[in-house]
Amino acid sequence: MPDPPAKLRVIDEDAADSGDVFRLGTDGIPAERVRRLPGPVPAEKPERLESETRERFDGRSLEPGVEAILDKPEPVANIEQPWGVEDDRMTGIPYGWFVLIFLVLAGAGLWSLRAMRQGEIKQEVQHGAVRDKVAREAAANQEASRLVERVEQVVAAYLAADEIGEILPWVRQPERVRPLIEEAWKSQPRKPLKFSRMTLFQASNVGTRPFWVVQAEVEDGEVQNLLVEQTGDAEVKIDWETHVCHQPMAWDRYVAERPGGQALDFRVTAVPDTFFNHEFSDDGRWRCFRLMAKDSEEFLFGYAKAGGEVAEELDRLRRDAPGRIATVVLRLRALPESNTARGVVIEKVVSPRWLLLDEPPRDAP
Repeated sequence: MPDPPAKLRVIDEDAADSGDVFRLGTDGIPAERVRRLPGPVPAEKPERLESETRERFDGRSLEPGVEAILDKPEPVANIEQPWGVEDDRMTGIPYGWFVLIFLVLAGAGLWSLRAMRQGEIKQEVQHGAVRDKVAREAAANQEASRLVERVEQVVAAYLAADEIGEILPWVRQPERVRPLIEEAWKSQPRKPLKFSRMTLFQASNVGTRPFWVVQAEVEDGEVQNLLVEQTGDAEVKIDWETHVCHQPMAWDRYVAERPGGQALDFRVTAVPDTFFNHEFSDDGRWRCFRLMAKDSEEFLFGYAKAGGEVAEELDRLRRDAPGRIATVVLRLRALPESNTARGVVIEKVVSPRWLLLDEPPRDAP
């Protein structure tokens, strides 16, 4: 009995039966018989949780259906997007803004370069000013050193001089003070002093000329106080009259004798007083000043006309002086028949200090 015709059957590889099967050739004709051995028992498939059909379920399942894939979703509005702005395109920026930004950046760059250049120029100018200041200070220090050395040399020579020819080169106004020095040395011979060192070198405000106050220590003697005038870069002269406090006659002798009829210039200190007596008893007519001299306890009462130039000048000088004590050169005259024991008339304020800045006129006493 012939074999029944072969039929195609889909083989489930996971099936448990082991019937014979045929393997097809390239032309679709069964080529050989293959015996299929029984395979392993397949594992039990996990059960799925049955749920209600989509028709009976109002919400969505975990897996979208076909209609969800076919339907195109509507775009969801973004509350952070401004109204009227499309999110699928970018609004174009006008080229003018790019030009403006470029100009702003270029201007800022030029301004920065200019500021840097100006800063460099300013810094260079400042450095130049500092260098000039340092150079001036260095030159001033050198000049001051030369001046101090010269002052020490002049002071040493001045103090060591014991003859008129030796001292005249170092004093102020030598022609005028020479007879004064000669007369003073006749009554009191000159004692030479050996200069040791300067303990004070200080500028003094005397008019518009440069003066210096110098204190010089000497061997075996008292400290000498000198007033020095600077006449050049490194040239100085010493004021002999203020050094010795020169007077036309001894102050104690003048107080005792009060020679009448002659006006003399004295270096004194003046302070207000209230002694009114005899011919000077009218305090509405006269201003009274107590007058004293250096190294003396004797005093005189000097009277100037109230409201006059002399009284007003003395008041001004006293107000501006340290301790309200005026240190002045006054021209005094004793009245020939005065009944006041210590009264003299103040005729003129010769100098607002003990220093005679300029030489007095030839006709002056």
